[in-house]
Amino acid sequence: MAKIPRFSSLEEAAKFWDTHDFEDYVGDTQPVALKVKSPRRTRTLTIPVDGSVLRRIEALAARRGVRAEAIVSSWVKERARKEAAAR
Repeated sequence: MAKIPRFSSLEEAAKFWDTHDFEDYVGDTQPVALKVKSPRRTRTLTIPVDGSVLRRIEALAARRGVRAEAIVSSWVKERARKEAAAR
């Protein structure tokens, strides 16, 4: 297997990998442990909803082929956007 050369810059490395196949250099690599921390983008808000309202939302979601949570989330986002714009 080929040896990965040492690069003096990210640009040099990018040019090299643009023209070379990593599979040719797998033997010159070693596994590493990696931890990735990603901030939560969403939070859960639990609200009480009357059963008949929930059934209507679920029926609408089924017709659209999405989850009820997705529809309600889109409604809340839209209303929050409108409220913020009205200020």
